[in-house]
Amino acid sequence: MKKIVHSLLFLAATIFFVACSNVDYRKSKSGLLYKIFPSSGTDSLAVEGDWVKLHFVQRVNDSVVQSTFGKMPIYARASNGPDAHYSPIELLSKLKKGDSVVVVLYVDSMYRKGVIQQLPPTLKLTDRIIYDFKILEVFRDDSLFRADEARERELDAPRMQKEKEEQMEKMRAEMMEKRKAEEEEMEKSGEAAKGIKAMEDYLASKNITNAKMFGKGTFVVVNNEGTGEQVAPGKFVEVEYVGSLVRNDSIFDRGLLEKKLGRGELISGMEEGLEAFKAGGSGTLFIPGFRAYGKSHPRFQPFEPMKFDVKVLRVSDTLSAPRQ
Repeated sequence: MKKIVHSLLFLAATIFFVACSNVDYRKSKSGLLYKIFPSSGTDSLAVEGDWVKLHFVQRVNDSVVQSTFGKMPIYARASNGPDAHYSPIELLSKLKKGDSVVVVLYVDSMYRKGVIQQLPPTLKLTDRIIYDFKILEVFRDDSLFRADEARERELDAPRMQKEKEEQMEKMRAEMMEKRKAEEEEMEKSGEAAKGIKAMEDYLASKNITNAKMFGKGTFVVVNNEGTGEQVAPGKFVEVEYVGSLVRNDSIFDRGLLEKKLGRGELISGMEEGLEAFKAGGSGTLFIPGFRAYGKSHPRFQPFEPMKFDVKVLRVSDTLSAPRQ
């Protein structure tokens, strides 16, 4: 698939450069530069109101910024109205099934004509935006368009899901890297040691002598270890919890959560503290601020220490079924 997509992108780029060097490069009523590469088909041209199914490559100057090749095609309605002014839509009525077209828009013209009201930070007035379109189909009837779009959406669903998962994984990795850097900085600055000492003093003041430290600073009192599967990174853990602030024992949150450990979806202290339990276990996590929400959080003071009364309801390799 990647080879096919790369080939299509190369073909689109080749078409563009051929078009730019051609003497019959044309200009639309609004000033768009374009070059049509007609197909050998005998279909009639699209008319206003028709739905046009197409693939496209968009580039700014020589850099590709967007492409639908290898993805779901897009659908655009042919129009001669104000929305088509200095827009590729203006050219749809000149095209039929199988045609290709290269369209060049100048950013300064888009700005002067009011197509864009404010210049995006990624563009300069001297830039060109180039579109390469390939017309796949023209639908004269709305119901045919809707049926085809639904079919294409269903075909594209697995790719979309995979892309979404890859984006989420990238975001998680970036978040974990940021969290690691922040924690290393807190250890270097002495904030970690300060937080641990403050929690030890708090536990002593409350005569809590059976708390053990887990990970990098979370203290855990185990009331019931549990008899089921061990909590561990990579496991889905369902937990009933009540969260309180250490400074005044006020409850700030309670509920039921289910998360996969090791992906940064919970605060660090919750992640490491839950590893003291098996399914069915219960106890209390005492979390210094540097293992909780850190220096900046809209709801809490900087480095706010907190505690969570927890009960581990389920530990599994899979996410539980949605509740009815």
